[in-house]
Amino acid sequence: MSGQPLNGVLCLWRGDWLFIGRPQANRPHRHVAASLLCGLHQPFELEVRGEQRLTRLALVAPEVPQALTPPADGAMLIAHLDPDTDAWLAVAGHLANGRESCDLPFDAAWVAMAEAVLAQPDATAAGALRAALLERLRCPAPPLDARVRVVAKLLRDAPPEQLDVAALAEPVALSASRLARLFREQTGVTLRRFLLHLKAAELFHLWRSGMSVSALAAASRFYDQPHLVRTTREMFDALPSEYMAGGFHILDCTGQAGLAPPGGLASSPLCSL
Repeated sequence: MSGQPLNGVLCLWRGDWLFIGRPQANRPHRHVAASLLCGLHQPFELEVRGEQRLTRLALVAPEVPQALTPPADGAMLIAHLDPDTDAWLAVAGHLANGRESCDLPFDAAWVAMAEAVLAQPDATAAGALRAALLERLRCPAPPLDARVRVVAKLLRDAPPEQLDVAALAEPVALSASRLARLFREQTGVTLRRFLLHLKAAELFHLWRSGMSVSALAAASRFYDQPHLVRTTREMFDALPSEYMAGGFHILDCTGQAGLAPPGGLASSPLCSL
């Protein structure tokens, strides 16, 4: 590492990621992943379905239109939690009964941990920060249907270029239509959107300095460059290359141990708020 400060660090796990740094303001877009948004030193402006509010820490459910304006100093911590993961299920209880977004209490202990990762990117330190966030905010949701987990894993292990719902339904003994309904009921997203999300998330693992968007599209199994651009604009309001152009560093944390299943630990007191 050089002695120059980074504008941001993107910490990647299998199924979620954590960004620390100065994001750009963005327009309304929809993430397949849930969003945990935190102003490290100051509140920021969050828009959810056209309604704006100032908040220090907010949780937004998957597939809910959102936009943010960073705080004046720009410093934020942003986590994306995929809807099939234990990390999301560990906190999803805050949005029970159809809630799409909520504000949560901020813990000042996270600031020093985040600043340490930003100053010296390290997978172990990033994992400790992620665990601290999830444990402090723990409010478990019911586990996913085992058949949904099987199908999500099939898509993660070998994302196809095109979605074949009938082929996915066969190993879990469901019809294609029943699987499509069950997956959406359990995760809040369609199978098609989930597959597109997996491809988009893979962009951050595949991107290398100087790589063209067309090469990135081919490597991540998008149909072509326009398809990649449309998808990432709609899901992130940005291209991976725009993240990198800002002086951000990618930290591969996939070797870190995963979070214990949602039922393994008690809920945080915040779960009753």
